[in-house]
Amino acid sequence: MRILSIDPDPIAEIPFLNAGRGPGGFYEDRLPILDAVVDRLPDGVSVIIAAADLQGRERFQDSPNGVPRLLGEALPSRLATEILPGVGLDTGGVGVFLAGDLYTVPALDRRGGSGDVRAVWEAFGDEFSWVVGVAGNHDTFGADPNAPPRFPRHLHYLDNDRANIDGLKIAGLGGIIGNPRRPRRRSDEQYTECLEALLRHRTDILITHDGPNDPIGGHHGSPLIREVVERLRPSLIVRGHAHWKQPLARLSGGVQVLNVDARVVVLHE
Repeated sequence: MRILSIDPDPIAEIPFLNAGRGPGGFYEDRLPILDAVVDRLPDGVSVIIAAADLQGRERFQDSPNGVPRLLGEALPSRLATEILPGVGLDTGGVGVFLAGDLYTVPALDRRGGSGDVRAVWEAFGDEFSWVVGVAGNHDTFGADPNAPPRFPRHLHYLDNDRANIDGLKIAGLGGIIGNPRRPRRRSDEQYTECLEALLRHRTDILITHDGPNDPIGGHHGSPLIREVVERLRPSLIVRGHAHWKQPLARLSGGVQVLNVDARVVVLHE
């Protein structure tokens, strides 16, 4: 699956509340939904939605009970009922890639808080055929910050693991490079060893939270990860964690990198 083009003009923008610094410091922001054309999708798949770093909450007036839900918990129903039909896309056979960091503290008074994101995964699973993704460094799945989630069969949580979904060979590695004594972090050596082992097998899609840099485009990321993926060449990397002004980059060897930090990309033929 290769991305042929991404329209720089959003097909929609979702207003939401972004966390500020201190009580009452939150503000309204907008989440862009971008349209991307790919060369082909697997049979039976009409659309794939890719997203990461949905760090915000819905507006008070949009909440069913006045308590703002996580942005990623409120988003799937709007995608399914408004946005995809609004641009003429089929809502049957829709898959989802999640690249992590889906939490924001309820008070919206602190950025970078960690918490339980099971509701986000489950909301996407309620609306769409399957979900596959990884954890960000701020994501937990219950009381134990290191515990993996227990999800229904159509929700595929990957961490140093692989899945074959509708013929797509997908690898996933969550968290970031950092102090391994902290949750969702691996040392340089641990991360690259895991990545190399995953990519010894043919990989159509690599989903990561951390990801490669793009020195030609001036995009932030890890040179170590870039060295591995340029050598082992997954077809497409979907990543979050560091926001790029441009969502798509091409590395040496033709490896495509789709950056979905604080954006949603809708992939279709």
